Amino acid sequence: MKQKLILLIICIFTVFLSSCGVNSPDEVQDNTKGSQTTGGVQALFASKSFSSFEDFEEHEKSAGDNGVTYYYVPSSPEPDYKLSKISKKDDTYVLIEYSAASVDLSSENLSEYDRERLQTLICRYSLYADGKKALEENFITQGYKAVEYEGKTYYRSDEHAENDPTKRVIGYEIAFLENGDLIFMHLPAVDTFENMMKYTNLVKVEIK
Repeated sequence: MKQKLILLIICIFTVFLSSCGVNSPDEVQDNTKGSQTTGGVQALFASKSFSSFEDFEEHEKSAGDNGVTYYYVPSSPEPDYKLSKISKKDDTYVLIEYSAASVDLSSENLSEYDRERLQTLICRYSLYADGKKALEENFITQGYKAVEYEGKTYYRSDEHAENDPTKRVIGYEIAFLENGDLIFMHLPAVDTFENMMKYTNLVKVEIK
């Protein structure tokens, strides 16, 4: 009887953790700099992943008040990048991840994680009502520097291999406002910053 009671308490505690979750630093700060885009108990239970835009949109149509009515995508990622997955966390973000169609990293002495970052393009749309405030709190105060590109202000922070500023840049981290919405992008540093900025030209997709 005592063993059954202990087992019941463990089960209840496990369910409690599943429902409450534990925020990873990226989820708290709403950015993806320097770590995986998913992780921890919170991500396992609160985020949802989709392999196609069609599946994602159908889910959002049936999600009621939790569904989004639009999202953002880079205007022309193909043929350089192919859709890898779409992640959605209610009231927090819609994250679209692309993988490089072909990148030769044979000459690069990098960890598996850094190689992955060099082959991954990320576009993350935050679902906060006040995008300007979120930009200030999550990026500007974290050291992102203002840069001007084609008449628009972006906030940039470069990601280095092994998080070591003396090593090569593996990603350009960009945060900016689009129609008042906060956008974060990880642009893999396989080309110059200016050339990779073409992927920040976004299309707003309405879910109908």
